[in-house]
Amino acid sequence: MKKLYRQISHFFARRTLKRNLLNRRVHRETIMFSDAKTIGVLFVAHQETDIDTAKKYIQSLKDQGKQVEYIGLIDIKDYKKNNKDHSINPNYIFANDFDFFHRPKLSAIKNFYKQNFDLLISLNYSNQFSLNYIASLSRAKLRIGKFNSNAVAAYDFMIDDKSLDMQSFIVQLNHYLQQIKK
Repeated sequence: MKKLYRQISHFFARRTLKRNLLNRRVHRETIMFSDAKTIGVLFVAHQETDIDTAKKYIQSLKDQGKQVEYIGLIDIKDYKKNNKDHSINPNYIFANDFDFFHRPKLSAIKNFYKQNFDLLISLNYSNQFSLNYIASLSRAKLRIGKFNSNAVAAYDFMIDDKSLDMQSFIVQLNHYLQQIKK
């Protein structure tokens, strides 16, 4: 029953997104990684190690002199309950921060996709629909993510990586980021 609910939700969300994208005109261009000054990062965390991996990657971008903003979709069971004693990072979002059509409820998410990043990097290695939705609406000049035939509108450059973990996807991502030329 849960799978059927998700399929129905995705069907209507795709229709709504397609309608929203018809009237959007966003200037896209190829940006070399070395020329990118502002980078937006989306990531999904299914386990605590994914959060650590994403934080290390974001820090490595900052160490290279990039201005980085990020949003992480936390898909860890009982994460809020286990971390109620600690303040939860305001850049972390959860499934209940989206409505039935996967539209974001939080203004922080809307502000994120309205920013004009040079690059949007999606570490959405498991192709979470909600993050692909955010990437589709992004005003970034170049959007990079993992290949998924249902997410063609979400990314300008897609990497077909068969691995199921974030670390190996980052290795592939870094390789291709260095290959992009104007």
